[in-house]
Amino acid sequence: MCDEMHNDNANTSTSNWSLENIPVEIFLHICSYLDARFITHNLGLVCKRFHAILSDESVWKSRITKRWGSVYPPLPVDTEEFNWKLACVCIEDQYDIWHRKEVKMRPLIRKDIHYASVDAIHLMQSGILCITGSRDRSLDAHKGWIWKLTSYDDTIYSCSWDTTIKSWKYSYSLHPLSMFQCKTAVVSLACASNLLAAGTYSRVVKLFDTRVGESQVNSYKTHKRAVLALSISDDVIISASEDQTVAVWDHRAGKVLKQIKLYENDDENAFPMCLSFNDNLLYVGDTKGQLHLLNPSQGQFNIIKAYDIGHSRKLTCVKHGMGSIMTSSSDGTLRISTPTQEPQTIAIISSKGGEFDYKNNILAIGGTDNTVEFWVPCSS
Repeated sequence: MCDEMHNDNANTSTSNWSLENIPVEIFLHICSYLDARFITHNLGLVCKRFHAILSDESVWKSRITKRWGSVYPPLPVDTEEFNWKLACVCIEDQYDIWHRKEVKMRPLIRKDIHYASVDAIHLMQSGILCITGSRDRSLDAHKGWIWKLTSYDDTIYSCSWDTTIKSWKYSYSLHPLSMFQCKTAVVSLACASNLLAAGTYSRVVKLFDTRVGESQVNSYKTHKRAVLALSISDDVIISASEDQTVAVWDHRAGKVLKQIKLYENDDENAFPMCLSFNDNLLYVGDTKGQLHLLNPSQGQFNIIKAYDIGHSRKLTCVKHGMGSIMTSSSDGTLRISTPTQEPQTIAIISSKGGEFDYKNNILAIGGTDNTVEFWVPCSS
């Protein structure tokens, strides 16, 4: 009799649950079966109580820890400033589109755009517009091979072995604006706001202020060999060179803050090839197929760790965000990995590409076999 009364009371209590009084533990357990994007964009709008529960950053931090195990983010952050909800959405989005069977990425391959290797590729307008640069000198954009493409707002910049950088506007076709003369082959490029940085084969990093014309406004020469990769922020320019070092240059103070030697033992076959710098993280990919993580906090740029993420040959491009780390290699693969302290493989794409770009879940790869390859989301 007592057991029956207890069951009746339990059933009555359960039947009285509503959006206003459902236990938080039960609500979060239900959420564990739903993806983060649906929870934030739909469930969080159902009522004020759901919104209040889902506004607690600890909910999202706990969800990330339970699902991914490894430390995230890979370096310590200010937990009050870090957006754990956005991070959770980004990681789950990337995992879903590259790993889940019911959500898949569909490849589209174009073989009719170029007739030589595509060394530079750049996505704009949230991935809708793709600009490519090749060794075929198409459209007579440059007199030499185009090595890099970048953009700021709606202005596109291209650099070439012909010693120039050119700026372009896009309006159904590319319209030339300016030409910046570097007097040496330009093999890397980066821009931010009004500043344009060029890494050259002759070891110099040249700077241009796009507001004052086409003349060089500054430069630095801390490297002993060609500058293969560049990144820029509001404060610093980061350059990676064949001389096995990464340099950090304060473009406001006009001085080198630090030069980092990546390898303890001299190895002529090992040097950095590419880098990705944002969200207070710096990743550097090298010729040994390794990915180096550096901590740029407080301007220290200390080397944290070198990862073997599965590539067997040199890394040709790396890009990272809150949701994933992407790396391409001359081993014929592009890998998508979790952005955790110990990266785990999400997906592997077989591709003959080297340079790639990724925006708004659209992946564009420039092929060494003259192709341009796109991967776009496609629900089955």
